Amino acid sequence: MARDSDVRSAESITIDLSNGFALRIYPDRRPGNLELAGIHKALILVKGGVELVEEGAGFGLPIAIFRDKTLFPGSATLRMIQSDPYPIIEKIYELDTVSVKSLGESRISDAIYHPAHRIFSILYLSLNYLRPFFDKIMELRNMVGVRTSFIVAQSRGRVSVLYSVRQDEIGIDVSTELSEGCEELMLLNEQGALTFRRYDDLSSTLIDNEIGAWEKVDAEKATLSTLDGGLSFTVLKPLGASFWRGRERVKGRLSWAGLTLSFRRHDSISYKVKIGPRTDPN
Repeated sequence: MARDSDVRSAESITIDLSNGFALRIYPDRRPGNLELAGIHKALILVKGGVELVEEGAGFGLPIAIFRDKTLFPGSATLRMIQSDPYPIIEKIYELDTVSVKSLGESRISDAIYHPAHRIFSILYLSLNYLRPFFDKIMELRNMVGVRTSFIVAQSRGRVSVLYSVRQDEIGIDVSTELSEGCEELMLLNEQGALTFRRYDDLSSTLIDNEIGAWEKVDAEKATLSTLDGGLSFTVLKPLGASFWRGRERVKGRLSWAGLTLSFRRHDSISYKVKIGPRTDPN
């Protein structure tokens, strides 16, 4: 077994998959697309040298939610632990960055934005019959020029993620060292909205805007794929997780489609992402 343990990577790491696809991960904030340019990304899909992530966060990106704010990974270290018989990569994310909202050149106060956003999120998730109204509010936010950026904050811990790639399956193993008061750990699994336009689970098939911006998934696994079915990724929900789907496409700002896992307990997390042509969800 060839091992590259403790060798940190100053360059990106690319792992070839079947059918001309690959996975790539950077030691820095690349590829730096659109609103998520200010934070690190996880594993991203590549086809023929073209990255398919757009504004997505990649497979297995941690975000920690505290009561007063949400912490994003603004710095990280990357290393190749093992190259064969199958690749294992470790990326340790430092949760030292927060998002801020601005209207034009003026920053919106956190004391105003965070409570309002928290209430909006609760209402959005609980009052289904008002979803069209809430969607219009989000569209209006985009129209009037509310923008998201990221700034450095005091770190509230780190999250170590091991990515084990076997054939066309990624095993994702997460361990955490977080400050007291973390209410929720989210693991984002996102790629680009222009590529991934179809959602499937055991009970539904949805296309484009039907997928929604943030909707609960009741199935044990869910799939996002291209319309022709040539490429898909499936996330299998582990025990103790809540499951969410979403897709947003706003020209020049947002372009992601993803399946997010949310954990109230986050001492040890493992799950799988399968990649390949779309298959029957049954």
